[in-house]
Amino acid sequence: MLTAYTFPYDRVHDLYQEYYRSALRSFCDANGIKYRERTGAYASALLVKLRELRHSYKLRGLMKHESACSLLDGLAGLLTRGSVRPPTSIGLYEFVTSSGETITFAIDSLDRGEICGDLAETCDLYFKSNYWPSLWYPDNVLPLPNMNPLVSRELSFFKELQRTPKTTDLFAFFRIWGGSNEVDGLEHNLSLIESLSRVPCSKFLCAYLVAGDVAALGKRLDEQGIHWTTEPMAKHELWRRAAASRLNIVRLGMHECLPWRMIDIFAMGGCPVIDYGPQTRWPIPLIEDEHYLNLHMQTGGRKRGTISDNVLRWLSDPDQPERIGRNTADYFNRHLQPAALGQHIVAQLPAAQQRMLSADRLTVA
Repeated sequence: MLTAYTFPYDRVHDLYQEYYRSALRSFCDANGIKYRERTGAYASALLVKLRELRHSYKLRGLMKHESACSLLDGLAGLLTRGSVRPPTSIGLYEFVTSSGETITFAIDSLDRGEICGDLAETCDLYFKSNYWPSLWYPDNVLPLPNMNPLVSRELSFFKELQRTPKTTDLFAFFRIWGGSNEVDGLEHNLSLIESLSRVPCSKFLCAYLVAGDVAALGKRLDEQGIHWTTEPMAKHELWRRAAASRLNIVRLGMHECLPWRMIDIFAMGGCPVIDYGPQTRWPIPLIEDEHYLNLHMQTGGRKRGTISDNVLRWLSDPDQPERIGRNTADYFNRHLQPAALGQHIVAQLPAAQQRMLSADRLTVA
């Protein structure tokens, strides 16, 4: 039996764990293993509705008032036997083997590379979705891919997108922000979209301004004829535009993680172009020129021509984006679709069980 512990009122916790729960549930269903979710709430479904109100985009004006938030938080507290929010946004799970041993594991899908040391010590395994090879981790910390929960909800839609004809050379829609305080990375992202705007090809570019002096940034982009917005693009429009493009710009996340958009492009069988090389590692490593193209924009990184030169070189060889698109679709189907990812997670548990048995033998000795 596999148990997932949930906090239905905490938006970040449940959203960031959603894909992994879907993966584990799919694996359990396919293998006749009981899967359950446990919570400290009296009315989980109602708490989910309260959470939706608390974070509603349409009600964002009302939710700016502390009294409205306090009212919802107080009502949620009445429906929860324990804490409304977990002490950490890391998911906790238990797996009971056929022989009766209980293996506890955590899934840390937070953007930062640091781990929760206390949980790593108490859990038998600790999965880290943004696993930095340059950092030191205990032996029981293993990498996982950073998964977008929205993809698991619409797998059939992404399957259809894999057959989308390519009508645009280049697509880019991303937040203009970055760094530890959201503004340190502004110039990097602005430089990226400004350079892309000068590439002579068919393209759709739009800067999503969310940090810094938005009016000043908008004026700067207006002067160069670059489209910008302060509103998110509807997800289906975003995905359809991306699927119809030969090259898709995916810039690294604010904490230099591979962002959720990378999963979108893999699920639709697209060709991702990242601003600089991945800093984090997945269980099955991604390979440059096989799973993605690299602009090498990182300071001090090796350069292979300008952004325009690179994009035009890639477009001049249509077989390369098409080949990478086939590779990303295959990678998603083999390693990232829910049942496959669930199988990978559960496959790591016997090693944890063996460590537990070895520790018991050492204690007895």
